[in-house]
Amino acid sequence: MWKRKIKKDHIKVKTVCGKRNIEGDRDLQVFANMTSDSCDNVHSEPSLAFCVRFIRQEAHCAPYILWFELNRSMTEEEVEQRHDVEKRWMDNAEVDARPCLYYLQYLTYGGLGERNKQLHACEFLKSCIFNSRNAIKAYHLETALNLLGHCYEMEGDYQRALYIYETSFRLHETNNAANWHLQRVQRIMSNLE
Repeated sequence: MWKRKIKKDHIKVKTVCGKRNIEGDRDLQVFANMTSDSCDNVHSEPSLAFCVRFIRQEAHCAPYILWFELNRSMTEEEVEQRHDVEKRWMDNAEVDARPCLYYLQYLTYGGLGERNKQLHACEFLKSCIFNSRNAIKAYHLETALNLLGHCYEMEGDYQRALYIYETSFRLHETNNAANWHLQRVQRIMSNLE
């Protein structure tokens, strides 16, 4: 029963981003519905999950793959293409909370040698990205895709990693760390031939 309750509550978490907007995400009715749904003696407040952000000074605390997010622009021209709002956060590494959680679980279980749990975390990451119910909640989908691509890369599945990085790249062709990842994986694949 405890696991079932957690899974149910997990679905009701409202994602919030202070830097990007999704159409309808500031609708007060969404919060009103969450408040009325949470009056079940378990919660007294709606569940919110803010994006996870690492600033440059925290790079040593961030997973290695997020270092590329801190340097997502490949050229000065890309930096110049940023809009005013983007200029404020693009030098940070920012990712939605749920994909970040599953990616960290993937790394942790891998480090602990718990292979089944590691693969399970990767499946959860994939599901939270590609499940249509979650798509409307993703503020940093390109970063989530880059995390998934890195999981495939660590698995040695370079073809799938390349595909995922290309998918991320198609979302945002500039100012996207997928540019770096694509080059790296293509180099690895050419060395394997």
